[in-house]
Amino acid sequence: MSLIFSSGGGRLGNQLLNLIHLSAISYEYNFNVYKISDLFITGKKNSIIFRIDKNKVNWEIVSSFSEVKRRIIFFKIFIRLIHLYYFLSPNKISYKLGSKKNLPKFIFGKRLNSDFSKVKFFKDARKKNIVLSGWGFRDWDLVLKHKNLIIKNFKKEFSSIINIKKKIDEEYLFVHIRRSDFLEVNEFKELNFSDETWLKSILEICESESIRKVIIFSDSPIENIILSLKKIEKIDISNIESFNKNSFLELFLYYLSNAKAVICNASTLVLSMSFIYQKGVYLPSKMNNFQYVLLNEAHDSFPTSLNWK
Repeated sequence: MSLIFSSGGGRLGNQLLNLIHLSAISYEYNFNVYKISDLFITGKKNSIIFRIDKNKVNWEIVSSFSEVKRRIIFFKIFIRLIHLYYFLSPNKISYKLGSKKNLPKFIFGKRLNSDFSKVKFFKDARKKNIVLSGWGFRDWDLVLKHKNLIIKNFKKEFSSIINIKKKIDEEYLFVHIRRSDFLEVNEFKELNFSDETWLKSILEICESESIRKVIIFSDSPIENIILSLKKIEKIDISNIESFNKNSFLELFLYYLSNAKAVICNASTLVLSMSFIYQKGVYLPSKMNNFQYVLLNEAHDSFPTSLNWK
């Protein structure tokens, strides 16, 4: 029998997180796990549905933003049609996961609360074909159990994205300052930090890790931070423009995977990629100089759990 995961909401970081958990479930249980391609991750050769396999990577990241926009309408229609088909078929089940205010919209399916029994759910998947939509399909115990295999397979795909040939000789701190929608969502207010807090944390981490180079990615203007760092002669600062859409993903992954240390404000994209390459990440702190979170424990740690569960 099989489980088809149709959609989980969010952008690339959330989709990678979905794929991490689906991989663990696929490696653990005796049923097939499939994922419908989304706007950011697609099956090899643009297949609409791909199987999650422990022996090979059947997916790839969509790096073209124009391609992402072009695919929106198609996948919205396709996901709803497959849920309708599974909902009407007697030997199949359509589920939608989430709270009342956070359920997938316009999808036919039986509702699963966030505290649903995974044991029962996985038993059902051995008896009937299931299609599931909804954010929050997580099993961290399984992820940690199969972490080495997950990392191995993800590195296979990530290595195909990086085409930069230059060698990095100097150790550096990777910084990702995300604001954009973090400024608009009330529950993410703990993830927003002033320029002063960011600057203090960056300098303290550089001192603690004996780092003299900083690579910054940001989705908002950060001139004050850059100017302040440039005034400190011992710090070499490079600002990578996130709005360079053609090369952003390649640069982002290249610098993150080679960094001695990473600091972010709980960006799911950074957390998901760091899970593959880093032991832990730093967070800015309003009270202390910084906070260090082990990625094996980030789902239980505040504030990373806001964006990681």
